[in-house]
Amino acid sequence: MVTRTPNTVSDPLWGDMCLLTTTCSFGMAEEEASTATEARMAMYPNPNRGDQLMLNVSSVEEGVETVTVDIFDAYGKRAIARTIAVQDGFVNTVIDLDGALANGLYMVSITAGSTAYNERLVIQK
Repeated sequence: MVTRTPNTVSDPLWGDMCLLTTTCSFGMAEEEASTATEARMAMYPNPNRGDQLMLNVSSVEEGVETVTVDIFDAYGKRAIARTIAVQDGFVNTVIDLDGALANGLYMVSITAGSTAYNERLVIQK
């Protein structure tokens, strides 16, 4: 929730200023301790030259055997799609881009069971 107070502060150079207060109603400020291992995704190198992309996903949820990797261009068009096998609850692989991506910004979307990761990828040759 955002509340605004009346313009009570005035600055001769900048004019009227309003004070802004935010409150968190979802309890996000309070984190509970968790004993479960949090899954993490790493993608490198980024920026990338367009040849190879290393992907690591740790702690894939139990029962998931494959993950899907989609790379979308700035227009939302899927440029690359891959399905990668999970080994012992982890993904550690190299995706050959083979120069198929032009210079620019891309979105890498990885789906592992009910978990989704999205990261920006910059191709700079």
